[in-house]
This record gives sequence, C-alpha cells and structure tokens, in this order.
Amino acid sequence: MGGAATAALAPTAGRADTPTTSTFEAQADATVFAEQTGGTAYDNVADGQGGSLWTSVIVAGVVRRALLRFDLTALPFGAEIVQVQLEAFMIRVREPQPLALHRLTAAWSEGPANGGDAGVGAPAQAGDCTWSHRRWPDQPWAARGGDYLLSASATSAVGAWPAPVVWTSTPALVDDVQRWVDDPASNHGWLLIGAESGAQNAARLASRQNPTPSARPRLRLTWRLPAPDAQVPLPGWAVALMGGALAAALLRRR
Repeated sequence: MGGAATAALAPTAGRADTPTTSTFEAQADATVFAEQTGGTAYDNVADGQGGSLWTSVIVAGVVRRALLRFDLTALPFGAEIVQVQLEAFMIRVREPQPLALHRLTAAWSEGPANGGDAGVGAPAQAGDCTWSHRRWPDQPWAARGGDYLLSASATSAVGAWPAPVVWTSTPALVDDVQRWVDDPASNHGWLLIGAESGAQNAARLASRQNPTPSARPRLRLTWRLPAPDAQVPLPGWAVALMGGALAAALLRRR
C-alpha cells in the first residue's frame, strides 16, 4: 500500500497567499533491532510489514528504532512549506520518555519481514532494512543503526497509552520537508529514537499496516504556492541594471 494524500491539493492553485493543509499517510515504515550491548546477533532481524512500530528497550536487552517515510510528490513544484505536524498512535509504552525524529540521509527499503506482535522482529528477507543494512543483504548503512542527523528535528514526550502522539512543527521539521519537496530524491524520511538505556522502557506505535486506519502515521502539512513571477518584486540592483540597458538602447537609436 503506497502513501496517499488525503486532502485535495488544487483548490488554492491560483492564490499564492492562501495556505492549504494536506495530510499524507506513510509510504513506508519499518523497525530495526540490535543488542543493547552492541553485539551483532540481531543484524539479520527485521520488521517491515508488522502492524506496529517499535522503539526503546525490551527486557531481553534488545533496542529498537523505527523508520518512517512519506511520499510528497503530489505537492506542486515550488510549494513553500509553512508548518509540519507528524501524528502517530501509541499502543503501549512502559515508561515516560522522549521520542525523537531524526532526518535520515540514506535510502532504505521497507521489506517483506513481518515480526507480528512480539516486538522482536523476524528473520530478514531480501529487501528488508535492519540495524546493519539499509537493504538486506547487500546494502549496508554507513553507520550501524542508520544514517541520520544527530540533532533531532522534533521531540515528543510520551507517557500515556493508548493515545495519539504528536510532533508539532519546528523549524527543523519544516526544513526537512521543504528539502524533500525541492529535491524528492533526498526524501529518506525520519528515524524515530526513544530511550535506549535502562532495562525495560519499550514503546509500541501503530504502523501503516495497522488494521485501524485512523491509528496509522500521518503527516499534516500546511503549504502555499510561490508568488507568480509578475508579483515577485525585483531587487534594486536588477532594476538599475535594466534601466541602464534601456538607456543604452535608446541612445543607440538616436
């Protein structure tokens, strides 16, 4: 199932000053797994098709991180992103903690593995992403655990469940999405990282495959069209240059 825009994009096409809000479902999501001690026993474990996204640590000492990507190609070329909000649904969380979104910098594949409801994944198959590979078995991450910006684009404090989780707009989130709209090839989505120390602080969110459509991750964007060329004021240097060229042309005609 591909991502879909659930709001019309065209009604304000003639108005550059009127913001439009559009909502997108996730195009791809997955969970990767690792030993908390840094071992490699879970390098061949994946979960791209399960109904949940998993983060943080389970009692067995396994760390999980979730990946999310949204297809934004339905937005018109040149769209200016004004506000960004990501929504997900917390099915269960063991203890309050921050969940941080980090922009991914390398392409990855969702893959066919389905870890079910246990939160420990399933054997990786061709095309899955894992802690060691962005595409199993022959395309590794440059850094284990995913290639991403160390600074978080947004963080949401979670503790209640079952309950929605919202990452509200930040300049970094707006910059992420604007970058993807301007250069779709750079759109690799976000890595979701929770608490990765401690003994048992696991979090479970609904994935895009969750049987409840309203619980699936959604990206809500407020955007506007760029001003038509005729409405964009020229800088002073351009006006002076045009004036000089016009004067020279008039002199040549005399």
